[in-house]
Amino acid sequence: MTVATDILAEGKTKTLRPTSQPDELRVAFKDAATAFNGKKYQEMPGKGALNARISALLFELLAAQGIPTCFVRAGSEPTELIYKRLTMIPLEVVVRNFAYGSIVKRFGFDEGMPFNKPLVEFFHKTSDDPQITEDLILELNLVPTAATLEAIKRLTLQINEIFVAFFEARGIRCGDFKLEFGLDPDGTLLLGDELSPDNFRLRDAQSGAVLDKDVFRLDLADLVETYQGLLARMEQPAPVSVSVPSAKLKTYQAEVWVHSRKSILNPESKAILEGIHTLGYGNVQALGAGKRFTLKVAAASLVEAEQTLNQLAQTVLSNPVIEDYELKFKN
Repeated sequence: MTVATDILAEGKTKTLRPTSQPDELRVAFKDAATAFNGKKYQEMPGKGALNARISALLFELLAAQGIPTCFVRAGSEPTELIYKRLTMIPLEVVVRNFAYGSIVKRFGFDEGMPFNKPLVEFFHKTSDDPQITEDLILELNLVPTAATLEAIKRLTLQINEIFVAFFEARGIRCGDFKLEFGLDPDGTLLLGDELSPDNFRLRDAQSGAVLDKDVFRLDLADLVETYQGLLARMEQPAPVSVSVPSAKLKTYQAEVWVHSRKSILNPESKAILEGIHTLGYGNVQALGAGKRFTLKVAAASLVEAEQTLNQLAQTVLSNPVIEDYELKFKN
């Protein structure tokens, strides 16, 4: 029998407990609805099981597209999921496709206005979750490296493409959602937390009806009934997939930077540095020569574009024995 002493962490809507496996967690979703930093609270029987099922469905969708996540499997109870243990990064990452919520108040956008491209915002997970810039994230060492922050943004946009297409196929507008990320013991970046409608803004594409926690925030409808209807639509069979005509492929711009590994002596870099010193620039202390490639790739998704560019960088643009590379997508 589970006892309270085995609780590792407990929040307003979830409880974390250990499993028999040291690298896993048992996450139980509560039947609690909260809003406005806990000022509004209500117990709603059935909500926990709905959030667990919807989260599992979306985690499985991402896994099928190659997105690395914390999700392992459903738990023994309808309210439980099994996660990999992660060291969580203290950031909330919000991606916005349409103007809803706080961004309307902060910048005066018309509610429901579509953005020209998805907007990614960061918030520091503290008592009041303030918005934070990328420079401050690095200054405060909230992520291990700038490359990790770049990877978080890229994963966020990849996930967004998948969710937008999934919901659009079911007549639902994916307005915005919140993500959290963590690192496994090997330092691999994984999506963490939950993927329930508590963390989304979803609207019926035709009527504009609210399909997320805003029905509770704004007293619009019964939350459990709303989530039940949402789950039913999400569990509908996906439309028959067809190959994407070349005219409908998206164009992604990227840069691949290739450089010698730190453990490899680069004769070209050494020769250039010696030449610079000969010319009188003795204050130049170090130099690393490399190559930059700018590319445009036609692909059905950002995930597919990244896969193509990684294969190209590993097999054509760099020598994997002595060189490393960095892939950066351009806005």
